[in-house]
Amino acid sequence: MSSSFGQEMLGRIVQDKKGKELGKLTDLVVDISNGEISELLIKCSEHIDANRLPFPIKDGAVAIPSTEVSSFGNVILLKI
Repeated sequence: MSSSFGQEMLGRIVQDKKGKELGKLTDLVVDISNGEISELLIKCSEHIDANRLPFPIKDGAVAIPSTEVSSFGNVILLKI
């Protein structure tokens, strides 16, 4: 069964703390030991070089630790 929360979040825009769009949320990684979101996987916008971001790249998406998220709403705002 898929999570409706997760499905609602996919495709949302991810921005840095200055409001610059980094990309869109493509998936969430959940820590099965505690049920918490551990990482957000984003597909970077064409104008963003994913290799210059301070996060690892997994399967073509940038893996952002959930601890780097400032707010989770219509737009996902990062602390960086």
